[in-house]
Amino acid sequence: MNKQSKTKTKRVLSFIHRNRVKIGIWLFLVILPITLLITAYVGSYTTNKAVYFDSEITEESVKIKDFILADELKALTINIEWDALKKPIEGDDGELQDGYYRFVMSYTPNGTYQVSSVKITPVLQTDWKSYRSVGIQRYLSNNNISFSIDFNFDLPKSPLLFVTIEDPNLYLKVEYTYSSAGQDVTEIEYVKFSLKDLNPNTVIPNE
Repeated sequence: MNKQSKTKTKRVLSFIHRNRVKIGIWLFLVILPITLLITAYVGSYTTNKAVYFDSEITEESVKIKDFILADELKALTINIEWDALKKPIEGDDGELQDGYYRFVMSYTPNGTYQVSSVKITPVLQTDWKSYRSVGIQRYLSNNNISFSIDFNFDLPKSPLLFVTIEDPNLYLKVEYTYSSAGQDVTEIEYVKFSLKDLNPNTVIPNE
C-alpha cells in the first residue's frame, strides 16, 4: 500500500471514529427496517408456497412443497378449465359466505397407459397470505365434470407493499391407478394450476 492510499485509509477510519454515533443511528434507522421488511416478504412468500391437503391440519398432516403442471403427470394429462367465479357476500352474522370457484375437468391418458381410476383432492390457496379452502375429493373421467370449491375470502387483497393477491392457485392431489405388466399400480402426484392472467368463463353476480 503506497503512502497516498494509507493517508486515505486513515482519513476514512478517522471519519468513522468521529461520527460513530451518527453512523450507528443511521444504520439502526435504515438497515434494520430494510432487514425486517425483507424478512417479512420472504417469510410470507415461502410459508404460503406449501400446501396441506387435509381439511383440518394436525401434527400428522403432510406439507407438500413440490408441484408439477397438469400436463407433466406420468400417466395422464389433466384438462382444466376455469368455468365460473362467484364472489362471497357478507351474511347476517358478518361472515363472508356463498363464494366459490367452479372448474371443469377431465383427464386424457398419456401414450399407451391404461388408466383405470383418477381421484383428486382440490385446494384453493393464495400466495403471500394463508387464504385456503379444501374442496371435496372426487373422481375424474375422460368426460368433463363440473365442480365447485367454496372460497369465502375478500379478494383482491394487498397484504404487503407492492403485493396484490388477485386470485388463489388451484392445487390438486392426484391419485391414479394404471395397469403395468398385468398389475395395478397406484401413483400420487401433486399439481399446481395458476389462475394468474386467466379469467373465468362466467362471473356470477351476487343477488
